[in-house]
Amino acid sequence: MVTYGQEILARVRALCEADPEREACGFVVRRAGALEVLAVPNVADRYHAHDPAQFPRTSRDSYLMDPRAQLRVHEELEASGGEIVAVWHSHVEVGAYFSAKDRADAVVDGLQLLPGAEYLVLGVRGGRVDEVRRYRFDGGDFVEAKLE
Repeated sequence: MVTYGQEILARVRALCEADPEREACGFVVRRAGALEVLAVPNVADRYHAHDPAQFPRTSRDSYLMDPRAQLRVHEELEASGGEIVAVWHSHVEVGAYFSAKDRADAVVDGLQLLPGAEYLVLGVRGGRVDEVRRYRFDGGDFVEAKLE
């Protein structure tokens, strides 16, 4: 199990609090044994504006990681031998729970989209992160796990 440490969690908190009216998102990656936090732009508003029927949620209540930015992360990690250890995102003015949409986005045909990756969900209320929860894929579903 990954130990994130206060520096990693503080960095994720800071990114979530930098734009507290929108869900922030990204990855925690491991390269050469060290953990690093990567922010990925949330493009939910762009997709919603283009096709609100297909993408009814905005960045206030959803996240959609920029596909090009995600591809770059995957390519860089493949080249450097790194790996994604966690996907993180915030929830605005609600709790740090793993929603039905989070589950649907993380699993395809019963298999985890990013095998082995955990999910960190941060609740942001009043512009501040007030809770952080960790979720792991176990037995075909995501379950909450202790965060250090």
